[in-house]
Amino acid sequence: MSNNLLLVNGRFKTMNPAQPTAEAVAMQNGIIIAVGSNDDARAVADRNSDVLDLGGRTATPGLNDAHAHPMMLGMSLDDLPIASPPVESIAQIVSMVAGAAERRPNGRWIIGRGYDQARLRDQRHPTRADLDAVSPHHPVLLFRACHHIGVANSAALALAGIDESTGDPDGGQIDRDEAGMPTGVVRETALGLVQEAIAEPTGSDLERYIERGLRAFQTAGVTSTVEAGIDRPEELRAYQSLWRAGSLPIRTYLMMIIAETLDEMIELGIQTGFGDPWLRIGPAKLFSDGSIGGRTARMRTPYARQADNVGLWMQEPNEMKRLVRKAHSAGFQVGIHAIGDAAIDLILDAYEEAQTADPRPDPRHRIEHCSIVDVEIIDRIARLGVVPIPGTSFLYYFRDAYLQNLGMERIRHTYGMRTFADHGVVAAASTDAPVVPPNPMTGIQTMMTRTDQDGHPTWPEEAIGLDEALRAYTVNGAWASFEEGIKGTLEPGKLGDVTVFDTDLDTVAAGEIGQVRVDHTIIDGTIVCSS
Repeated sequence: MSNNLLLVNGRFKTMNPAQPTAEAVAMQNGIIIAVGSNDDARAVADRNSDVLDLGGRTATPGLNDAHAHPMMLGMSLDDLPIASPPVESIAQIVSMVAGAAERRPNGRWIIGRGYDQARLRDQRHPTRADLDAVSPHHPVLLFRACHHIGVANSAALALAGIDESTGDPDGGQIDRDEAGMPTGVVRETALGLVQEAIAEPTGSDLERYIERGLRAFQTAGVTSTVEAGIDRPEELRAYQSLWRAGSLPIRTYLMMIIAETLDEMIELGIQTGFGDPWLRIGPAKLFSDGSIGGRTARMRTPYARQADNVGLWMQEPNEMKRLVRKAHSAGFQVGIHAIGDAAIDLILDAYEEAQTADPRPDPRHRIEHCSIVDVEIIDRIARLGVVPIPGTSFLYYFRDAYLQNLGMERIRHTYGMRTFADHGVVAAASTDAPVVPPNPMTGIQTMMTRTDQDGHPTWPEEAIGLDEALRAYTVNGAWASFEEGIKGTLEPGKLGDVTVFDTDLDTVAAGEIGQVRVDHTIIDGTIVCSS
């Protein structure tokens, strides 16, 4: 199929305020050349264009996931799927581990991903004792859904060098029983100690993971995403190898973890924006805190029933500020993982201090996740021009953990798209896959209903309408990567990236939007995926 494409008889939501709806779109050489009526588009379309009749289905600019982990998503497809639901108990998890142990040679790692103790009948994390009974000869590591906490069995702890004499690493915690023995639960950088014991994937493995992960987004109608964490040269090489071969399934904006690489990038003159529309260097990334589900997000006040726990700093605050200023002055957009309100306070301080010391026009720094906020924080985000990247389906999947750990009042403005919009804040939607599945429709439904997978509401005052939710996945995502000039809306001169749904979205109830499927994903005027 060529990249000259004519789409007719559609219900286009263009996201362009000057022309919000259209019937047809014509693309030539991968670029939009006409948006309007069927006659308007046919009049300028190449006579040899491929024609797709949408039959009244909705089409939008290609969807953009502003924060995800495609490489990890591709990797996770090889691991045990222990998400809860459908997994309901630790006994089920243990049974799955036992089955994996029977199928593979002794000594080979068993990895599982996705459990949530708040959704398990046991209401606790698994422990190494649970796992040791069925895996004495295999190292096992199970990731909680947030990927900030894991559970390791004795074999895995031994490979990581963790025993009763091991101290907590900076920015991490090894859970212990009353006798001081590790329970197997490892948090943040302590989880990293176990991960380091697993052999690094080869370059060809990384390419396979990236391509497979990006294909999953493509199938979900996503045409652009963010790889939220390049921290090894091999990972960047794998992306570039796929780019050279023309094998990237969708467009990707790379977040560069800068703890070890900032000096080298500065020396080479690399800045945010280097690249092309398929593969581009994005923000310099840092981590300020952990997760709500793991009680490691840094909070102003303690977690429920833990008067001495306000979470963890992943980076000493003054060092965080130093790195932000250095990256800012080197021309980088900065994107920092910050979930707790204390962490967000720190990041806003760091951004404001960097901009005051070295003013730059529109640095457009980001807060990844930006979960626990209040009106004062949102006012400050608006004043500083910072871009929040909320996980718009987190409440759908993790509401129970949020309530158990913080209570309803403290999550009043969590992922509050209505309040963000009312304050003029451009918030770009994301999944954080594989933390949750890469389906943007779940996030769109959650923005519209503010209900979880069981139908329980969470501050419905923050609900927004369909067009606003789609805007968060199109225009706002383009804005968050400085690419609003080439994508995010359907108008002449922009990239021919379009998502076609299986129905007219305006006829679907808000609570059923998550069930809508994508019929066609179009990139550069070419249909790259059809259901």
